[in-house]
Amino acid sequence: MRRRQAILAAGSALLAPSLAHAAWPEREVTILVAYGAGGSTDVCTRAVASEAEKILGVPVQIVNRTGGQGTSAPAQVTTGRPDGYTLATAGMAALAIMPHVMDLSYTLDDFTYLPGYARYLYGIAVPADSPFQNVRQLIDAAKARRITFAAAGAPQNIGMFELNAKLGTRFGFVPFPGGAEAVTAAIGKHVDFVVQNPPEMLPALQSGRLRLLASASDVRWKEYPDTPTLREEGVDLAVDSVLGLVGPKGIPAERAELLSRVFLEAARKPIVAETLNRFGMIPAPVPAPDFERMQRTAFAEFGPHLRAAGLAKR
Repeated sequence: MRRRQAILAAGSALLAPSLAHAAWPEREVTILVAYGAGGSTDVCTRAVASEAEKILGVPVQIVNRTGGQGTSAPAQVTTGRPDGYTLATAGMAALAIMPHVMDLSYTLDDFTYLPGYARYLYGIAVPADSPFQNVRQLIDAAKARRITFAAAGAPQNIGMFELNAKLGTRFGFVPFPGGAEAVTAAIGKHVDFVVQNPPEMLPALQSGRLRLLASASDVRWKEYPDTPTLREEGVDLAVDSVLGLVGPKGIPAERAELLSRVFLEAARKPIVAETLNRFGMIPAPVPAPDFERMQRTAFAEFGPHLRAAGLAKR
């Protein structure tokens, strides 16, 4: 009898990485992705979900919920049951910026926060024949006159507003519905420069239609290792946004802890890092408490910049 129990115990140990024997989850987990299929947020979330389902032992399916500059997915998730089966992607745009700008159905207190898993990269690029050869020239010009830039929205525009407040520059924001349209506007010289992600900018940079002046993030782009960051150019600014997961407020603690552990482990997989790097993002495995703290800190910091720029709701 003891020999049979030992054999069964040994067999059970082979079922992992596993939570396959756990009582929960009993069915698939759904992630509402706040942007369209095929984009960097979508592809990178699918990479994390693919690794997470291997650990959870149930499928993790992706459903795209676009609109509202990234707010539709988190808004929908707050209306669902807090059972841990439906989650949403959310970043600083949805959690720290847009609540200042739009009337939304949620506040930062309406979520169960789960880990962050990816950090967006941003860059500043000008048309190929632009007279600006570096960021310092761009800033000097913006102190003398209005210099326009294209972007799809937050947080890129917030970074430029911050420079306006710090340096007395006159960077003027020209909004576009997406990154591709913003890049096209810069190529056509409808604006002086564009602030956007690598996936949207790389084709124009590599074809010679745009020139990258600086990485607006804290790290250099791997495709342009000789192009400095803003901070390396002496400009105290980094445009940052970490993407993570949220669920409805009230997910039972044991389920939230399990989901946090699983998605944090998934985010650390090398195959996820490879996917993120291909789509202009970098790994950012951030534990749930830190991810929540980042959003609340950013929310408090962005408010004054948005009010100063006249973009905050009244």
